[in-house]
Amino acid sequence: MENRSAFSEEIDLHELFFKLRRRWPWFVGCLLLAGLGAWLYLAVKSPVYDYQSTMLIGDQSTGSKQTQELLQLLDNKQKGVKIEDEVGLLTSADMVRRTLEQLPFGVSYYAVPDSWLNSVRKLKVRERAVGGVPFQVQALADKPQLTGVPIYVESLADGRFRVHAEADKGELRQLFSGELVREVEDVQFDQTIGAGDTLRTPLLSVVINPEPGYPATGSEQYFFRLNDMSSLTADYQQRLKVQPTEHESRILLLSIRGSVPEKEQRFLNTLMTTYVQDDLNQKNETGRKTIAFLDNEIGKLSNSRSRSTANLSSFRASRNVVDVGVQSGVDIQQQAQLGTMRARVATDQKFYESMLSYLRQHRGKSQVATLSSAGISDPTVTHLVEQLTDLNNKRAVLAVNASDINPQVVALDEEISTTKEQLIQTLASLTRTSEIALRDLDQQLSAVRSQLSSTPENERQLNSLQTTSESTEKNYSFLVQKRNEAAIALATNTTDKKIVDPARQTGLGPAAPKPPLVALLALLAGLAIPTGLVLLIDKTNRRVQGKEDLARITDIPLLGVIPHGTSKDRRVQTQDPRSPIVEAFRSIRVNLQYLSAGLDKRVIGVTSSVPGEGKTFCSVHLAAELARSGRRVILLECDMRRPAVAPYLGIDARAPQGLSTYLSGESTLEEARIVTDIPNLDVLACGPIPHNPTELLESKRLVDLITLLKEEYDYLMVDIPPMGYVSEFFVLLQHLDANLYVVRQNYTDREMVGQIDELYRDQKVKQLYTVINDVHFANTYEYRYKTKAYNYGS
Repeated sequence: MENRSAFSEEIDLHELFFKLRRRWPWFVGCLLLAGLGAWLYLAVKSPVYDYQSTMLIGDQSTGSKQTQELLQLLDNKQKGVKIEDEVGLLTSADMVRRTLEQLPFGVSYYAVPDSWLNSVRKLKVRERAVGGVPFQVQALADKPQLTGVPIYVESLADGRFRVHAEADKGELRQLFSGELVREVEDVQFDQTIGAGDTLRTPLLSVVINPEPGYPATGSEQYFFRLNDMSSLTADYQQRLKVQPTEHESRILLLSIRGSVPEKEQRFLNTLMTTYVQDDLNQKNETGRKTIAFLDNEIGKLSNSRSRSTANLSSFRASRNVVDVGVQSGVDIQQQAQLGTMRARVATDQKFYESMLSYLRQHRGKSQVATLSSAGISDPTVTHLVEQLTDLNNKRAVLAVNASDINPQVVALDEEISTTKEQLIQTLASLTRTSEIALRDLDQQLSAVRSQLSSTPENERQLNSLQTTSESTEKNYSFLVQKRNEAAIALATNTTDKKIVDPARQTGLGPAAPKPPLVALLALLAGLAIPTGLVLLIDKTNRRVQGKEDLARITDIPLLGVIPHGTSKDRRVQTQDPRSPIVEAFRSIRVNLQYLSAGLDKRVIGVTSSVPGEGKTFCSVHLAAELARSGRRVILLECDMRRPAVAPYLGIDARAPQGLSTYLSGESTLEEARIVTDIPNLDVLACGPIPHNPTELLESKRLVDLITLLKEEYDYLMVDIPPMGYVSEFFVLLQHLDANLYVVRQNYTDREMVGQIDELYRDQKVKQLYTVINDVHFANTYEYRYKTKAYNYGS
């Protein structure tokens, strides 16, 4: 009997490789299919390339020195946050959309090469840029157009174009807005138009012109697709990648992947140009607003300046006043200084009140119009204005892709509100301070005027007119100076954004598909798929494969294994005494005799779970082996429902007498018994199939027969019906000294073995042994060493 080792959960690599090696045709087939698939993929897939460009995000400096100093003073943000803002602006839907609106990407052109790959279905298709096909398409923007459907165009010999399309489903959209008008089922149209004419259909309104200089002949097919701006924007926004070249670097790397070099390069270059121009436009707009405000204030002072000069001249002419006294001159000078100071304070107060009024009116709004700090000398107000402008710009950028309930938008709104309140409080405080300063200056002016009132009236009036004129002149000069500074800042204003490298292709070849990578993936797939199938089949196989499977299920002792044989091996008489099957039964016979501990176990039953497992085959061959060893053996065919002993021994399967006729009393033992050609082996075949096999096997005549045969034979080999189908097994169990349970490799279900194991554990079946039948040694890892074992000594 073979010793069975305990089942181990560890993976046996030798066993795994053995199972895989058995399925080598699967690997060859999968590798061939994977290689063919990889070749087809490389032939069909359009190559795509990577394109990159770089641009510099500066420090927001402008051409004006004063503006540079101001921005440097207010720049208290971290650079990392600013870079993230710039990346968000560059990749925003608004920026991408405005870029695409400048490019002729509303129509995509495709060419279908004349290849056998396209004979059944158009698999190999290549996108072309404008000018890469023999026609140009211009879609009418005010009409809804058919999208999502390839529209084929054929150039005819007379210079006209045939336009046709056929699809199960399409969409009618407004190209500019992307609005879906309706879905179209069963798209079909075929029309011919002249070059430059407008094709007008309910689904399509386009103008088709020939491409100048394109070859007239060609074997390719061409079609185009119309792209709505929303889908086109989403596509480019998804493919666009922007990131700094290094940590905290101000140089941004823009990259995109596509199959048409001209389109991707134009997109990156146009995107950078649009972004730089937007930044410059925003800065110029701020400068223009400042100049407009100063021009308005200068216009008001110009009228006052003209009136004061005219009044002074008129007074001098009418009163003949040329000079004033020394004291009045001092008073007048002091009055002028106080007047100048009051004018400046009053101007500042007007600025404060105007800005304060605007902020209070827009206190509840999340965003306000851009404020200008021109003309305000207070650094705190200037700083808060610039900070509020910066926060509003950030919120405008974030609002492109985020809603009002976005946490970042809410946080920015709170920060804007806080900054606005700080500015309101600061302006209110400055307004109150200005009022106090004005009252103080008014008091000083009253004192000076009181002193001047004691001078002659002419001198007093002259001094008053001169003071007014000088005050107006100084205010006018002050505003003109500020206006000139603002004009210089606007004229010298430059953007801090700069294109470093225009778009260019990266790498020496296409980014995808890469033939080495595709070949590697095909190789891995060709190996992984059959490996997975082998493991899946092995893990899901519920049939007994060998002794380790039995060890998992039952503790019933294993007598041995019987190799797979040919149809010739069914005949016991024709077998070579040294054949693998005979050697296997010889081993089982020796193990059985040692287990029997002598000849006390002389009645041996052979059964199985279901038909087809080889119990009759084992019964006949084990009986023959016992007979060859010199024992007298008789084989009883108790499987009266499906008798199968006769073909193995070469006897007549239609014999009129047998065990059934003997048990029913219709024949004697000598009439039913058959002497075979194998020495020492007799057989009681079934004979005619009875209609009541269970009653016959339960009869006392069978008990008497077994008692009689024990006296005459050394061994009684009993072929018992399958225990899983009929009850005769339990009827015959009381007469048996030993039981052989036959399991067929890759046939017997493990659950069936579990049933007999339950009977064995409950001691309802004793002296039970198992035999594994029909084992393919070459295909079984456990018994691979037995493939040539039976040739030993031959």
